[in-house]
Order: sequence, then structure tokens, then C-alpha cells
Amino acid sequence: MALVELQTGHDILVVEEIFPGFSALALFNHWIQPDLLCLWWPPEAEIDARLGGAYHLTWPQQNWHLRGHYTSFEPGKTLGFIWRWDHEPAELPTRDVLIQFAPDAGGGTKLTLTHSVYGDSAEEQEQRASHLAGWQYFFDRLQNIHHF
Repeated sequence: MALVELQTGHDILVVEEIFPGFSALALFNHWIQPDLLCLWWPPEAEIDARLGGAYHLTWPQQNWHLRGHYTSFEPGKTLGFIWRWDHEPAELPTRDVLIQFAPDAGGGTKLTLTHSVYGDSAEEQEQRASHLAGWQYFFDRLQNIHHF
């Protein structure tokens, strides 16, 4: 399936994709278990998988570090987290990500991801476009994982 951007305002990014063959819990686990997460997103991950727990995702070759903590944690249903890159300018806002997992009629799971909040400036809208491109790339990688 392909990632679909849902119609929203410029201040929020909402994307949706169907993951055939993934149960909601299995898909959720691919976001919180380092061995599964590193198959499709960061090369390295440290995760305290619980409400309020911290995460640290690392791309060593680029010296990129994404950090935050979990704001919502309902296995197989919702996962929310704060999004902050170490290398971004301090004036950029900390973002929120909320992921909802729902059974799909075809037997897989529908994932809806909300990434927010974005301002009106050109830099903020460039960030929004960059996040959309990033999610498209990484969701394709997640789709191609062999799961059981």
C-alpha cells in the first residue's frame, strides 16, 4: 500500500497507510522494540518502552540523534512521543507525533500518524515537507520487512 497524506491545515501533517499482514500489536512493536525498529528506521535505538519512558534514536554516520519521551502508550492502539533532533536550531519547536493503529478490513493494520505542530514560516513549512518525505521513505522500508 502507499502512504496517503490526509487533507489538513499547514500546521499539522497527517498520513495514513495500510500494512497488510501486520497485526496492530506486531506493527506497534516495530516502533518500540529496538531490534525491530532498527530493521526499518534508525541504525541504533535505546528505548524505555513505557508511558513517560525516553527514547534515543541514532544515525551514527550522519551524527544525528532524535530524542524524546512517550506521551501515549497503549500497545496495539496508540503511541505518542515528543520529537526533537539534537542538530536542529533551538528556535525550532519540539514536535509531537501520535500514531494510531486500527485493524483493516483486509486483515492488516491501518496506521495513522499525526506529526505536529508547524508554523507559517517558510522554514516551518520546509520542515513539514521534509517530514512527509521522510515518513514516505521509512514507511516503504517498514512495508518491506518480512514479518510473521
